[in-house]
Amino acid sequence: MSLGNSKNQLASYLAYSTIGFTIAPIILLLLGVNFGSQTHLANFNNQATADSANLLEALAGAFVHLLPEWSSVTIAAVTAVLAFAQYRITKNAATAIIGVALLCTGGIDAFHALAATKLTHSVNDNSNFIPFTWAFSRMFNALILLAGVSVFIFGMHKKLDRAAQDRFVIFTSLIFLIISYTVVQFCAVSTNLPNTQFPDQWITRPYDVIPLILFIVLGLWAFPRFRRTENNIFSYALLWSMVPAVATQLHMAFGSTELYDPHFNIGHYLKTISYIVPFVGITIDYFITYKEQKTKLTELKKAHHQLEIQNKELSQIAYITSHDLQEPLRSLMSMCDIFEQEYKGKLEPEAEQLLDYIMQASQRMSLLVRDIMDYNRLGKDQVLSTIDCHQLLNAIQQDLSIQIKENSAVIETTDIPLQVKGYKTELRLLFQNLIGNAIKFKRPDTPPHIVIECTQTAKHWQFSIKDNGIGLASKHYQKIFLMFQRLHKKDAYEGTGIGLAHCKKIVNMHGGEIWVDSEIGEGATFYFTIPK
Repeated sequence: MSLGNSKNQLASYLAYSTIGFTIAPIILLLLGVNFGSQTHLANFNNQATADSANLLEALAGAFVHLLPEWSSVTIAAVTAVLAFAQYRITKNAATAIIGVALLCTGGIDAFHALAATKLTHSVNDNSNFIPFTWAFSRMFNALILLAGVSVFIFGMHKKLDRAAQDRFVIFTSLIFLIISYTVVQFCAVSTNLPNTQFPDQWITRPYDVIPLILFIVLGLWAFPRFRRTENNIFSYALLWSMVPAVATQLHMAFGSTELYDPHFNIGHYLKTISYIVPFVGITIDYFITYKEQKTKLTELKKAHHQLEIQNKELSQIAYITSHDLQEPLRSLMSMCDIFEQEYKGKLEPEAEQLLDYIMQASQRMSLLVRDIMDYNRLGKDQVLSTIDCHQLLNAIQQDLSIQIKENSAVIETTDIPLQVKGYKTELRLLFQNLIGNAIKFKRPDTPPHIVIECTQTAKHWQFSIKDNGIGLASKHYQKIFLMFQRLHKKDAYEGTGIGLAHCKKIVNMHGGEIWVDSEIGEGATFYFTIPK
């Protein structure tokens, strides 16, 4: 069975289960099951016995009230943890924001439950406090979910890079937490909470109509649009969690007439279901994402292994081909030498010119083959070591001393780091190619002036090699780093056109980048980065 079909099946099971758990209490209530936790007390002659019975009654009601409340709080907290675990994997900010919204609503419910059972302080008695804070927490629940979803419906999170998205999630989470703390503080210190229960009215708890309307808006408008932007099991679960949420408010607004009556307890049960559904959704999403990531990682390892095999094969083919080409080329050049010595002065001028062309072409072909072999060998024996940049540049200047002297070149170095981590042979070739090019592509009658500098960022050393040479047009910025790409005629500048391809491969080996900035006649500056 494919992963897509599995997701569809799980989504269907989630929807059917949610509907079943929502309508089950109503069916049982119609069949005569009493969900109330209040009992009518007989007349007790002994006041102590009556007080004891009242105490047991209160404890029974509080226990039934506390059990679903703390279940909801625990589920909300675990959902938030899973949401952030999911965010670390997928970097989907929507999951994290909604998780924090659920956590905040769970926090309000925790205060509601604690204060109702007198485990924390509130200045009002339960007859006003429990109904009001219930309605208030449900209203807060709906509003904070609506706020969290609206962020993504209206695209407020778009065009954010990874760091900005992390800051966005943290900032939004802090705002939600501050709001929830303010609500708790308000409910705890308010001395005159309004009466929210009207047993003789058609709407027994009018305050609960407001969250009812908000949950309907979430279910019919907000979450369907959110699902179109975030098509996953979690968004589907959020949508279906509105079914028990709306049913909860219907029981409270039109059924409950006193604390711990059947509709009151059914409402708390359904509220717990409205928390469980997103929890189940995020759990399923987490394991699906984990499975997908594991599958992708396995496929990536397999593809990497196949690529390594192919690279080795191509490397061997390139080496064998270039090695075997050298032999006939050497033979050809040797025969040309013998032929020239044997018949020097005896050939027609045209024949001698043709022989000279053959010699030049053979030598150029030999250089190309050698450069291919050198390119192929780059990175074969990678040994990462600490390199003294000053010693490296001094050694390169000694190697290029003849070119530097013949062209009266001046080389300056500024802010070069004492040490970097890299591959010594390859880095030496990198600097040598770039400095050699800066000398080679000089302007006529203008001595080369080369400035080598280095700046640093948090993660990289950024080197620059600036010259005052002939420069190049911006349309050639990418072309010059390809193999055998020359911008000038062969007789104008020597070389095979592979030096900058070497440079690019070396920089890539180090995990850096290389680029150029130049204008014709204004020199060129080559930049490359080496990770620290």
